[in-house]
Amino acid sequence: MKIGMSLTSSYPLSVDSRTIMENLVEEVKLMAQLGFDSFSLGDHHLTPNHYVQVLPAISSLSAVSGDMRLLPLFLLPFYNPILLAEQLATLDVISGGRTTAINALGYDAAAFTAFGTTLRTRVSRFVETFEIMRLLWERDNVIYKGRHYSFDAPISLNPKPVSQPLPMWVAGRAEPAIKRAAKMGDGWVIAPGWTPDLVKRGIQFYRDSLAEYGRDERDMEIVLRRDAHLAPTSDTGHREAQTFFENGYRGFGAVEIAQSLIKGGPGECIEYLEGMERAGVTHVLFRCALDERERALQTIRVLGGDVIPHFKR
Repeated sequence: MKIGMSLTSSYPLSVDSRTIMENLVEEVKLMAQLGFDSFSLGDHHLTPNHYVQVLPAISSLSAVSGDMRLLPLFLLPFYNPILLAEQLATLDVISGGRTTAINALGYDAAAFTAFGTTLRTRVSRFVETFEIMRLLWERDNVIYKGRHYSFDAPISLNPKPVSQPLPMWVAGRAEPAIKRAAKMGDGWVIAPGWTPDLVKRGIQFYRDSLAEYGRDERDMEIVLRRDAHLAPTSDTGHREAQTFFENGYRGFGAVEIAQSLIKGGPGECIEYLEGMERAGVTHVLFRCALDERERALQTIRVLGGDVIPHFKR
């Protein structure tokens, strides 16, 4: 099982924007030293707080990321497929072939309006953007005719990605999104709030969909997103995480807080991950549930010092 981090991109306006990047650099350097496999940044727009945009941020962080795989997430309906294909190919060149794109639909109606598109067309835009990028990375003289994008004169993209093919994962929780992941992608990314029972049912549905499309599960990644707060000892981790039960967390219900959030010490985290590995998960992306600076670094250090070595034996 591979273990990475989904780094926080959203910060209050009271935080100096330069400090945000300094902290992200510190986290990525630490993760590289501790043997993490990957890190991801998310994608939102026009937010009322600071939101570090994924492509320039992850390009900058690639310089201090060691051998980690870069996992930028994009809400595909907002992007021109030719421009994004060029930018991702260049990121893959910069990183020496360490890029995997995570692709999602998006849900914020105000952002769709601001970008001059609609929620109603987001699936068709997603599919066309995904298809065009794949074609441009893999061949020359591409012609495409779709509902949103068409080019009759053949076009080519250079430089192409170092990775051939550049992996494309699909994030989503609804059954149609999981089927798109099975049909089009190289992996499925699971929502962070899903309980273990939901995860297991989703994995079975994904596997059934792969079989329906004649695709080999062994070529795919099943990626679990989990929010976590860890401490060197179980008692300390649970005591510090008590705030989740008292104040709530990210709209999670009580069951999600109890079953989806990983909290406590390294032993509990390892036990949880072993169960998810048996269910079929191949890659886990953690996010620090307590984003106060020292608490976040503590979770990263426990993962790197105790959890990751267990799964690399």
